[in-house]
Amino acid sequence: MRGRESPSTTGPPTCGGRECGLVDYPTNDEVVRLLHRWTGEADPRLLGRGMEGLVYEIDQERVAKVWFGQSEVSLQRTRVFYHALAGKPFEFAVPRIHEVHVIEDRCVTIEQRLAGTTMTDQLEAGRISVDEARSAFVDVLAQLAGSGPLPEGRALSVMDEDVSLYDAAADFPDALHAAVKRRVARFRPVLDPAVDDLDKKLNALQDRLRDVDSGRRSVVHGDMILGNILVNDAGGPTAVLDWGFLTTEGDPVFDASVAASIFDMYGEHALDTELGLYAHIEKRLGYEREALLVYRAAYSLITANAYDAQGRDGHFAWCVAALNRPDVVRALVG
Repeated sequence: MRGRESPSTTGPPTCGGRECGLVDYPTNDEVVRLLHRWTGEADPRLLGRGMEGLVYEIDQERVAKVWFGQSEVSLQRTRVFYHALAGKPFEFAVPRIHEVHVIEDRCVTIEQRLAGTTMTDQLEAGRISVDEARSAFVDVLAQLAGSGPLPEGRALSVMDEDVSLYDAAADFPDALHAAVKRRVARFRPVLDPAVDDLDKKLNALQDRLRDVDSGRRSVVHGDMILGNILVNDAGGPTAVLDWGFLTTEGDPVFDASVAASIFDMYGEHALDTELGLYAHIEKRLGYEREALLVYRAAYSLITANAYDAQGRDGHFAWCVAALNRPDVVRALVG
């Protein structure tokens, strides 16, 4: 559970994109009590910290995740999803939940420990090049796209919602647009002054989503940052982590669009990187640029206020910039 950093533009500091004060972090004493049956009296070793919880070492084969807000019911759904996902013929591993517990009103899961180092760490250490990372990144997208439908993904709730994406519609374009409408209705006072011609774009989006839908269905990760891909020393993917933020079954072109846009969100050359990845994806996977841009708009509207309802963080500014970008606008409204 590695959270994406979302630099704040104004307002309070953030923790992985969320305001630090809004996350109910357990104290060290609480963690010791929660994990006592697995770790004894020793302080558990923290392996990772993300938006949804903390990851601790149990042994060489297992980790424990202490969740901030997930319910037992939702985690049991995720357990079923992971079991189905593990049945796909990927060349990389995926998480497996072995046990779900509720201890002191907190959910704790015991999961398979996955091997490898994050692609982010390997890049920063200079062990792999940006070109190698990009190639491996698209390899993962290709495998996900080629894995075929995964109905268990349709049962998962997305973002902070309690319902599945498909509670609103039976097919992906309409389900995605319904999610967009819910988010815009919820955060309109913040989005309206920031997004040029918001209603015009929102009204156009439903038909555009139907137009660009490839008709293919596969599992959608929905948050494929470099920190969610583990690699070996040679840079080959060994595991894909942190499913659940926007995980569902849908058009793999949507997943590719999201992944390309978040490969480098805040770097000096972020837009050039995004557009370069679009070109690479067009050539390698055959996806059309127009579809990638329409899905970029949908993702931006859905997630703009994911980390700050008032839009004071870097993620909101990043989403708004895309929604006002000439190429995205042309793909939406001509």
